[in-house]
Amino acid sequence: MRTPQITASFAVLALTANAASAADKAMNVPLTSPPGITIVDVTLYISNSSEQYLWRRLGDADGKPLYTYNKDENGQANCIDACAKEFQPYLAGAKATALPDWTLVTRPDGSQQWAYQGQPLYRYSGKDPAGQPTGGNLSSEDPAWLDPGSKMYIPKEGWKRAAFNPAKTIAMPGEVELHSLGVANGYGFVSTSTGMATYVLKTPPKNPADWTPVYAPAAAVPLADFTVMQTESGKRQWAYKEQRLYTYNGDYSDTDINGVLAEKDAAPALAYRNFMPEALKIGVYNIRGPLLTDQKGMTVYTETRYHLQYGGRRTRDGFRYLYSDSKGIGPRGCVADCLKTWHPIVAPANAVSSGFWEVATRDDGTKQWLYKGAPIYAYAGDKKPGDIEGNNRSDVVYGDAEGKIDLAPTGGDIPGSRNNTGAGYYWHIAGLFNY
Repeated sequence: MRTPQITASFAVLALTANAASAADKAMNVPLTSPPGITIVDVTLYISNSSEQYLWRRLGDADGKPLYTYNKDENGQANCIDACAKEFQPYLAGAKATALPDWTLVTRPDGSQQWAYQGQPLYRYSGKDPAGQPTGGNLSSEDPAWLDPGSKMYIPKEGWKRAAFNPAKTIAMPGEVELHSLGVANGYGFVSTSTGMATYVLKTPPKNPADWTPVYAPAAAVPLADFTVMQTESGKRQWAYKEQRLYTYNGDYSDTDINGVLAEKDAAPALAYRNFMPEALKIGVYNIRGPLLTDQKGMTVYTETRYHLQYGGRRTRDGFRYLYSDSKGIGPRGCVADCLKTWHPIVAPANAVSSGFWEVATRDDGTKQWLYKGAPIYAYAGDKKPGDIEGNNRSDVVYGDAEGKIDLAPTGGDIPGSRNNTGAGYYWHIAGLFNY
């Protein structure tokens, strides 16, 4: 049987606002990946602690690894015939269109194959190597973990997992860097000196003292989408796509985008925007910070397998989990009575995986969204936008004498699992991690 247990809950706050959701589209910010291609975090599991991010890879619609071939040159696909049977080209749909960093390669048979940063993409027909660093004595500084071409990740010499690295092809001045900004749902520019998110403002800020321009050196010249403008005081300021760049003085960490609450036309300066299902959005809340919510503002949660973790898991992004753990649970982690409390976020019947979002099919045939491999739900106990009463709750799973309880989703009967006791499930606000 399952026994719900409350581990912690935050105080309820009332002041809310929505992030400027249309600004990135208005600036023609492209998607990070086309439909049918996913982005997956590769993380290092540290025993009795949190997961440590290593890098990101590309996956197919189910999140399985995509590969590149070292004999493919100049955007040409050289894996054909027998090679293409073992490493199957990842083909694009009939209506597929190119994006920045994403091109369509014509194969000898006339089919169109996706390529990322000039490298055609393939799926392996056999069993993919696990490629998931685990264990308590490993270091993320070990090059084996950080290299997508490491033997732990590849099934055959000459191949490597396709790494997702948008900063590789973006030209930018030294005063900014391109970072993943989960709280802003994209890849955005941050100040090199402070690490804080930068914003574009169409008009001068109403309270200039709250904002700091991203200053350009005296010798700075335009670079790609970056130009130089003059401030009222005569100093030089960087602009991105003809809009001035600022940092907001009310941001206190790299997971803050409080500037969207201070100015109506302020938006994070994004180079790429992540796909977001139409049923969901990011709401920005005073003090609490950005939350992933449904269109009514109700918080959504991820269901993951519980693991012992020391430290600040009660903080905004304090509980992190392995992608493979969450995929192992899938929708079967919450069925029957569980659905009275936790309501699946339903995906349309024709939904397509993209970016950090995948689609899973429940036992009743309905589709459910997965975020970074974890199925997401709304909590029946939340009554108004900004409530997070479902945060930090656990469902403990107990076996029975007849062995009728399915412990597989929790790792209870998976050979080689890190946790063979069937500890249960852990519920947390969907983590908008900035890595």
